[in-house]
Amino acid sequence: MAVECKVSNSSTNSIKRLNNDAAVKATTWRREFGTTQIVPTAVLAGVYALRNLVDAQESGLTLFWAHDLQSMFDWMHSTKNESDMPSR
Repeated sequence: MAVECKVSNSSTNSIKRLNNDAAVKATTWRREFGTTQIVPTAVLAGVYALRNLVDAQESGLTLFWAHDLQSMFDWMHSTKNESDMPSR
């Protein structure tokens, strides 16, 4: 999982931070590492226009919010194979 962290202070600024930076990197990461080898991800804080969030997701970027990192950890845990998990 490749992670890009972004903070935006306005919906106008979110175009640059999210779509022109993180989403472009996501496309590059998938091209360089393959679609089965990487999950391009952005952890966001601040103000983002809904349209920019949707565009980023449609370009293949998985989004998580900095104020709710537990959801990212839960998702990461859910991707493990049962055979890869340590015995309890």
